[in-house]
Amino acid sequence: MIIFLVGSAVISYFLTRLNSFIGSIFTIFATMFVFVSLAAYGFNMNLDTTVSLLPWFSFSQSYLGFFFVIIIAFIYLMVSFFHPYFLDKYPYKNSYNLLFLLSLAGIIGAFYTDHFLQLFFFVEMIIWTTMFLIPQGKSREAAVSYFGFSLTGSVALLLGIFVIYQNVGHFDISTGLGGISGTTSVFVFVLFMIAALAKLGTFPLHIWLPLAHGNAPHPFSPVLSGALVKLGAFIGILALIKINPIGPVIGAIDLALGQYIIAFIGSLSIVFGTLMAIKEADAKKLLAYSSMSHGGYILVAFSALNGFAFAGGLYHILAHALASAGAFMAIAAVARATGTTKMKELGGMIHKMPITYLAYLIAIISMAGIPPMGGFISKWLIFQAVIDRGMILIAVAVFFGSVGSFLYVFRPLAALFLGQEFREYKHVKEAPLLMLIPTFIIMGLNIYTGVIPKQIIDFINNIIGENTAFAPVV
Repeated sequence: MIIFLVGSAVISYFLTRLNSFIGSIFTIFATMFVFVSLAAYGFNMNLDTTVSLLPWFSFSQSYLGFFFVIIIAFIYLMVSFFHPYFLDKYPYKNSYNLLFLLSLAGIIGAFYTDHFLQLFFFVEMIIWTTMFLIPQGKSREAAVSYFGFSLTGSVALLLGIFVIYQNVGHFDISTGLGGISGTTSVFVFVLFMIAALAKLGTFPLHIWLPLAHGNAPHPFSPVLSGALVKLGAFIGILALIKINPIGPVIGAIDLALGQYIIAFIGSLSIVFGTLMAIKEADAKKLLAYSSMSHGGYILVAFSALNGFAFAGGLYHILAHALASAGAFMAIAAVARATGTTKMKELGGMIHKMPITYLAYLIAIISMAGIPPMGGFISKWLIFQAVIDRGMILIAVAVFFGSVGSFLYVFRPLAALFLGQEFREYKHVKEAPLLMLIPTFIIMGLNIYTGVIPKQIIDFINNIIGENTAFAPVV
């Protein structure tokens, strides 16, 4: 699949040079083929097998890897439907689809690899393609900021990988790293968590997030928030369950202290992201701070170290991916029609773009954690987990974030859609049908994840059983 995407990326480059619309349609079919193939193979695969193509390229099939890959491949597919209507606006449109498909290839490699050094290679592939995609929007400064913080995470990740190799003599992820213990395990754990925080965009390595979202191409923001930052969550999970069993790693620091360090960072991300989002004037930057806050929820979930917490963290990864993608896609549709994402410059779009309005409404209901959307299920699991653990102060931060998210996500709704209609936008029309197709699909999935969670919970229980000794969630 990686080879297919690399080849498709090259073909899309030449097709886009000939005609941007044809190149974009090819990209849609390429991402569709990848998603359908991954889904068909993933739900029927023989798990826990490792395939070695070359000495340095080995891939492992797992419930955890498939969970991340299928979510992200789906977001890529949905966003690709927007490309035909945006590419002509970008200065380097010929390379856009090329970089887009290469970044998806990096994603698949990163989540399916069974080799730490190979993981670093694919992470760098994602970083470099993203760095060149971001400035196709408004600003190169945003790309520099993204690269700087990503470099911090990359250095930490590479150093941690070399410490692992020095102590166990191999780079295999599935083999186990039982040879690492004591202060060495703490050191590696901290390095991996630095990498995770940088990729996830949580406090204190969050500065790149609003800059990148505010300036990235409108169709790429749903990928950046709904998909790419989830790489940080994956690295964080590796730090907790692959470097060593969860208990000993945190226990080397002290179980209670270790929990609270991660949970405290997550809580700061929730609170700070919420406060910054409340006062933000740009709709895309507001959603970027929201992503920071939701990254905090994921950290809090995995810090609580029980089945409900683990399930809540994974469910929140799914729920936020769908909700943030839906919200960013709605904002992208408005930006295409009006040319701006500044809330004070917009209003009355509900009359011009009612379907886009509905898509944004459903997305933010999930982001705010209100039933019957998926965000309610995930936040409830996380809140229950921290209460069960007696982490009362953390629970207060989680509750504050939920109340705050209700306030800030409705600000763009009121400003963009319910405010007074501006005269200069009287000719604005609803988004084209090709853009509405993924909009309807994501609307449906945001509702599905909240109304019928059992199938998702059952799959998450497979991940819990594969990676931890926690009891499954019933």
